[in-house]
Amino acid sequence: MAEAQEEIIIIEDSEAAEVGQDSDDANIDLGEEENKKKKILIFGGIAIALVLIIVITTLILLNSSKDEKKLDLGFIENKLDQKEQVKIEPSKLENMIAKANYLYSSGSKDEALYLYEEIAQYSEAISLYNLGVAQLKNEQYKVALETFKKAINNDEKRCVSAINAAVCALHLKDQESFQYYIDLAYAYLPREIDSPLYSYYYTLIAYYNENYLSALSSLQNSTSNAYPHTQKDMMAKISAMYNNNYDAIEAMENDVEDLDDFSIALLYARVGDFTLAQNHLNEAILKNIQPVRAQLALGLIKLKAGRIMEGSKEIKNVTDMFPEDVYKYYPIKVTLKDSLFDAKKAQKTYRDKIENQKNLIYQKIFYFSPYKIFNANQTISYIRKGNANIYIDNVASAKDYLRKSASSSSVNYGITKAIKKALSFKIREANTELEKLVKIQPKHSILHYNLALTYAQMGNIQKAYEHFIRSYHLDAKNYLSGVYAVMTGQLLDKDVRKLKYILKDSIANEDDSESKELYTTLLNISENNYLSAIEWLDNTYKQRNLYLALDVIIASKLNKMKRAQEASTQLSILLPHDILPHLMNIDTHFYDYSTAKYASHVITYLQKQKFHFDDLYYGPYITRYLYIQENLITGQLYFLRQQLKQKLESTPEDTQEIMSALAMASLFDKQYEEAYTLYNTLIDEVKIRDAYTLFLGAVASTAAGHHENAIALLELSKMKDKSFSQSRYALGLLYLEAKNNEGATIQLSHIQDDGFSSDYFNFKIDLDALLYEKQHKKKS
Repeated sequence: MAEAQEEIIIIEDSEAAEVGQDSDDANIDLGEEENKKKKILIFGGIAIALVLIIVITTLILLNSSKDEKKLDLGFIENKLDQKEQVKIEPSKLENMIAKANYLYSSGSKDEALYLYEEIAQYSEAISLYNLGVAQLKNEQYKVALETFKKAINNDEKRCVSAINAAVCALHLKDQESFQYYIDLAYAYLPREIDSPLYSYYYTLIAYYNENYLSALSSLQNSTSNAYPHTQKDMMAKISAMYNNNYDAIEAMENDVEDLDDFSIALLYARVGDFTLAQNHLNEAILKNIQPVRAQLALGLIKLKAGRIMEGSKEIKNVTDMFPEDVYKYYPIKVTLKDSLFDAKKAQKTYRDKIENQKNLIYQKIFYFSPYKIFNANQTISYIRKGNANIYIDNVASAKDYLRKSASSSSVNYGITKAIKKALSFKIREANTELEKLVKIQPKHSILHYNLALTYAQMGNIQKAYEHFIRSYHLDAKNYLSGVYAVMTGQLLDKDVRKLKYILKDSIANEDDSESKELYTTLLNISENNYLSAIEWLDNTYKQRNLYLALDVIIASKLNKMKRAQEASTQLSILLPHDILPHLMNIDTHFYDYSTAKYASHVITYLQKQKFHFDDLYYGPYITRYLYIQENLITGQLYFLRQQLKQKLESTPEDTQEIMSALAMASLFDKQYEEAYTLYNTLIDEVKIRDAYTLFLGAVASTAAGHHENAIALLELSKMKDKSFSQSRYALGLLYLEAKNNEGATIQLSHIQDDGFSSDYFNFKIDLDALLYEKQHKKKS
């Protein structure tokens, strides 16, 4: 949270004094905690008594009666012009002070300053304290300090004179004198025990001495209603300092003034009520209160609220209008979300994700989806046609058919080999072989489907989408490719409405069958239409892995937990050595357990299983991610890392997936440098450079404090997948941190305002940077 700039309280001799609002810094800044080292309170006090003098005197001057004896201002001005010193009565000097104040407040500062200088020559004739207040108000701090010294020596309002002397010392950056006069004010405070302002003086002295709790107690038990706005602001500021944000909001809203919108907005931002924060910031902008800070804060709050495109526009506009000032107030510090590493927070996030996040739901579907074998009938047809053409002596045509047959047979044989590897959890090897085959036979629908499925299981959604859509276009009857193109397209924020419409229409025209119901159910899931998908739960088809997985997903969504438990148990029995079915079984059986009970039962359950771990070492991404999350929740990540290290050391080749699993486990176990090194090795040496691996490398780099490296990796990730919003968002935040608002808004403007929330990245206001800048300014 940005810390407020310096401003001072000027105390005048009136119980009805009000707080001036002419400062740019009367606010409570955006952020998570208030800097407790500051000594200067943010208010401006202007005494109504002095204001009354100004008003009354002005009216007297404008409406003077010939029958009354009043100060001849023309006479005074003539005397001033003559540079002569004359003895003037105190009442006349007070009129001169009133005129000077009036001139100053009305914008005639040169005339006011001249008159103030002349007033100073006759200080002994009037109250030294009142003169000091006038000088302090006129920002003549050195002169005012000397005047307050004289007032103290003359036993004139010693307590309040000492407080205002301390104020002058603060302006003069004289810490030693400041402390002396605050201590002196405290020494004279007992003299004010019968004054209605006693509690107010006590509050100020306590605040300046950093006794904030004492100051708060005094405010809560005030003996006077004087300076109501100032007391309200002090109450709000001290409450905010101790993160009692709701108390601060209540204090501010008890006596709302037009200029409070900015401060109230930032308080609402602190408690996470971004809607009310935005409303108050919009009001502040309309009233031209803190124009730079208000619009910048509005942009940052919109980023927090998931309205990324709108937030980027606000930041761009304020940067274009105030290119230098925009970087002064809210330095950004990019962080990773606490919920990534805290076991209790991670457990809550994990439970929300497995139930609601489309990516994880789709990844489970891809995990259990079947691979497809080549069309043998088509190959036989090519051979028969070739032989027939030979028989009729059409050699050229026969060679063409036989060449297609040989090519197709070679590709189909390669598909079979690749599928065997995929089913043995050698996903990356299968993917590499299928990539080679698709170059030989680029118009093979089934080949593209299988290749897409390996990409989907590896977490490379962009590539999966490209090959699913290609497969469907090559064979419009390959409905599963079309449905999966819709799902992967959604994850990439692509407009798949037309594709979905064509699919639904085509599938509807098919005869009723098991396959038709499967495709319809998958489309219902893609639309979050689980009420329609409920019909799937009534089927009597053979228990296949994908079918049981769909039972678990649909039943869980509809809170039919008994059915979900039955399906997940059956799935774990069919695949007893695979990790994912057991994790789904855990999700359905322990979903309503308390945090501690959940962790305890998960540990016990997993210890009983006999996993082969090939799916963890080489298999689909979702297994790696969810298993690491369960180990984070249960506090077992250290042991998992040791297991992965042993496997890595004993495996001579094809270690990239093991290394990837270890890198992720190290990241979540807060071994940031280890994770950073492993990801860099994967990217630079092993050449694993898909968008998601690059992104995770950036996450590890950020956690380890290597933000420049994170920017470079995110730029590469964005190039690999321009629609990967997680990379763009992280890159935008890092550019904001680097004070490159232009680069940041370019990235952020590509993310739709649909409540986007990063899984990994967060930001806050860098209080250390603000404190450093303030201390640097003071020294200079």
